[in-house]
Amino acid sequence: MDLSASTISILGLGAALAALAFRTRDTRKLPPGPPRKFLLGNVFDVPRPPEEWKVLAGFGKKYGASRPVTYLRVLTMEVIVLNTMQAVTDLLEKRSAIYSDRPRLPMACDIIGFDWVTALMPYGPWWRLHRRELHNVMNENAATKYWDVHQKLNLRFLKRIMDDPADWWEATMWLSGANVVHLSFGMDAAPKNDPWIQLAVDVVEVGSQVSSFGMYLVDWMPSFKHIPSWFPGAKFKRDGLAWRGIQSRSKNVPFEEVKRNMAAGTAQQSIASELLDRQHDDASLSEDLIKNVVGVMFVAGLDTTLSSLRSFFHAMVLNPSIQRLAQEEIDRVIPDGRLPTLHDRHRLPYVDAVVREIMRRYPVLPLAVAHRLSEDDEYQGMHLPKGATVIPNTWAILNNPEDYPDPQAFKPERYLRDDVLDPNAPNPYVVVFGYGRRICPGRHIADAELWLLVATMLSCYNISPAKDARGQDIVPSSFMSSGVISMLDQFPCEITLRSDERKHAIVNELDRVEHSSGA
Repeated sequence: MDLSASTISILGLGAALAALAFRTRDTRKLPPGPPRKFLLGNVFDVPRPPEEWKVLAGFGKKYGASRPVTYLRVLTMEVIVLNTMQAVTDLLEKRSAIYSDRPRLPMACDIIGFDWVTALMPYGPWWRLHRRELHNVMNENAATKYWDVHQKLNLRFLKRIMDDPADWWEATMWLSGANVVHLSFGMDAAPKNDPWIQLAVDVVEVGSQVSSFGMYLVDWMPSFKHIPSWFPGAKFKRDGLAWRGIQSRSKNVPFEEVKRNMAAGTAQQSIASELLDRQHDDASLSEDLIKNVVGVMFVAGLDTTLSSLRSFFHAMVLNPSIQRLAQEEIDRVIPDGRLPTLHDRHRLPYVDAVVREIMRRYPVLPLAVAHRLSEDDEYQGMHLPKGATVIPNTWAILNNPEDYPDPQAFKPERYLRDDVLDPNAPNPYVVVFGYGRRICPGRHIADAELWLLVATMLSCYNISPAKDARGQDIVPSSFMSSGVISMLDQFPCEITLRSDERKHAIVNELDRVEHSSGA
């Protein structure tokens, strides 16, 4: 706990009393939710790790009956949880003009300084400017420019797995980090112990801890941010000020390296260099804006993709029959002697269905980044108050048995009809990357990276359970960690080449790509 129990009680009670004393009670019908205590509201109902999303989904079933929305009040803060796709569509999509703001996170934004991260910015002109530039460099068409980079790095990953299959867990970290470092700043990551990847890991660890709404008391009681760091029990303030240095380095150090490389004529193509080149012809592209846009990709692109990459290995260990079906499709479609590329995607619907089911079964953000309601609203006879924090429960949406029968099972066939992708089947892709005007701008890049790894790994390798000392299969845990990004615990697995032909294909393709790119 950030402060002593007595301090919390005194300050929290005082703040609650002060706020409630000047607030006229609203008698309009609020959404259903756990019973609230007079001053504290639902303080003791706020779910704690692990798997808070399941607790919130349970509130919806217990108190909401057929209602898709539940309500909690924590001291003076009001929280609305959306547990169905219909509610998300009706509110965050169709009424996006009033549901696109963000609640302020004092720990992340004010104390540590992550206020430049687009996903945490309030809705307004400065956010729109950032969003425009992120769209320009990462929209669906722009994302195809990076396919060659994905292919080269993916081939290096496949070769690393060939050389040391047991290293696959660290290799996935390298692949995700190498893509982020290269696309953002044009830097080639070292095979091991790369300093740029380590910087990304450091800042992601901080960001994941502090960007999940409500993780710190100061997020519920913003006035606590003014408590001095020396105050007894104010560990959150001391931690935040220490982490501020990591935040600053992630934004500034690699950016300055790109500028030096450009001045020396040695910079490789990257999003940073592209925006800096455009700056001469676009007065709206200030250096701060460019630094923020590129920094966002650097800090937000690592763990999100990494979680899905590792989830793929987990799914294949537990579902060998699905692995075989995907391999059979690849073997039918892809000629001998070459590996799948992103240009083959439309010809491999079952592989595409596997990727969709990974997104559904292992959501990277089970609770999406919170929105903020900027005006009073009414929905299905319920009053939704201005200023409320709105939390889309992505896990609940992706585990709704009406849309996904037998939701705990891994079933790629749920997206297929007559061996092609069913356009009428619910698509997790429209859920896992966020909602409304706050949808993730990097989704096309993340999706391409995941698909390429899945297709090439299935083409070249068999993935099976590791064995214990008695020769029995080790069944990996399906537990997903809490935090803004959900991640599986590390687990072992066996990875073996499918054939010598696949081995030669990896070596030959990598040699060709390295020589053609001058690497």
